[in-house]
Amino acid sequence: MSFDLIRSTVDFGRIRLMMSGDFIVKPGWVYGPVRHQYHQIVYFPTGTDTRYVCSNKAIVLSKPCIIITPPGETYSYEFDKSHPVRHLFITFYWERDLSDENNSLPQNESVCLHSVEETFVPLLIKQILYLSSKKVYLWEDRCKLLLASALAELEGLKGMPSSKFAPISDTKHSLPVLKALDYIDRHLNEPITITRLAQEAGWSHEHFTRKFVQYTGMSPQKAILRRRIERACQLLVQERWNISEIAYAVGFQNVHYFYRTFMNVKGMTASQYRQKYSAPNLKHLSPVNDLDASYPLNHYYYYS
Repeated sequence: MSFDLIRSTVDFGRIRLMMSGDFIVKPGWVYGPVRHQYHQIVYFPTGTDTRYVCSNKAIVLSKPCIIITPPGETYSYEFDKSHPVRHLFITFYWERDLSDENNSLPQNESVCLHSVEETFVPLLIKQILYLSSKKVYLWEDRCKLLLASALAELEGLKGMPSSKFAPISDTKHSLPVLKALDYIDRHLNEPITITRLAQEAGWSHEHFTRKFVQYTGMSPQKAILRRRIERACQLLVQERWNISEIAYAVGFQNVHYFYRTFMNVKGMTASQYRQKYSAPNLKHLSPVNDLDASYPLNHYYYYS
């Protein structure tokens, strides 16, 4: 499903929070079937035998997960018969949703995302509930911004939809891809094979390549080249090394191939990039040899 992220993040003022809560229900309770005209996010912090049933599937929520239900979907929850079940939920809509003539029809299918406890989405949901309880200064606007952030993160965890690949509907598929990307960043100066990346993810070569393209929108080989070029950009503005030294430092064995690749990716030569983006303050950054964070240190990220 798609939350239309441009609408949710840029025009977040249209978001209307309807209801939220953190409930522990008695064993065996059944909610539904119901069919609402709004979006719902439900977070289950622990796995149980609770079943989520919608029009075309039934899912046992045996692991921590988030259920995302779109408007118009008929669904029910059959809660674990042996144990109380805790769940946190948020229901909301965009201002124009309820006036949409076609809103009575299902727009997308429900999605179940596992392994979300390894992301910051649960923290965002809990912070929304905290602010909703305290009602401190600007609490409503802050809740909308937090929700927009959670929606963007959830959309990213699902992966790239395309006509060739089905969307990733489980973060157990996207997290191994992130693990492979971390491996690339740690070994840019070494030969990197797709076979080694597949081993890092715990998948076969074919399955890894398919999921990698689905999640990143590019092949593993292209991603390796782009990340090497990005590291080269960092070195160009922070080090006094000549371009050949930088090419070898980021894993290129052929300097002329580095020149061609840099031009294709950045639209300018390495020398032009150095001249355009070098700044005196960057020369004073200490070199970082070990990756001690989940992202490169001493690195600017440009969004244009």
